[in-house]
Amino acid sequence: MSQESYEGICCYCNEVVTKRTVGKHLDKCKEKKALDSQFGNENNFKFFSLLVEATYDKSFWILIEVSSVLTLKNIDQFLRDIWLECCGHLSAFYHSKTKIAMSRKLYDVFQKGLILDYEYDFGSTTDLKIKILSQIDSSDKKQIRVLAVNKKSEILCSACREKQSIYDCTLCGEELCESCTKTHQCFIDEGEEYIAEKVNSPRSGVCGYDGQNKFIIKKYFPKDIPNVL
Repeated sequence: MSQESYEGICCYCNEVVTKRTVGKHLDKCKEKKALDSQFGNENNFKFFSLLVEATYDKSFWILIEVSSVLTLKNIDQFLRDIWLECCGHLSAFYHSKTKIAMSRKLYDVFQKGLILDYEYDFGSTTDLKIKILSQIDSSDKKQIRVLAVNKKSEILCSACREKQSIYDCTLCGEELCESCTKTHQCFIDEGEEYIAEKVNSPRSGVCGYDGQNKFIIKKYFPKDIPNVL
């Protein structure tokens, strides 16, 4: 699937964008320009523009801007809040397979074109890639802001291959529609304990992850949390 098909939502105006077109959209987005104008014309803060995407399913992506004075630990917490946290698992950042300390400041690590690997949970691991797109100036004091985020993927039920899946079986990994869930062998053997509603995250269906806490993640968005989360 090409990047043109990786649809997402602009977090300023809720317009549908794609991973490839989101940059051009944000350059012209009237709602973003109006909000940015409230911060004045003095660009006193250095930020990095980052594309975060799932390593093995690039339909999961988030475009963010982060202050250069933050640490990797701050980015780690954001990733946990927005996509990952279930049981307090360990995590790590790597560059060319070399682990990078969480205490490092972004301005000391990041540069345009750099790609970092990130792992959450060293057992049932969720792998992400973080691409540093550019360094920018801004007057916005919000240290992490989500500009755009992917739409929920529409995936057919693993059993009937006809209806859209809305549940994950965390025991076997199958994705199921509502009617097929009740005849699914894991459900019959174990009950509903291992059946979880699908959420918009590469962690969906893994280790009991059940989605974001809306009260925690609202601080990352310029306006309301988009309805894809």
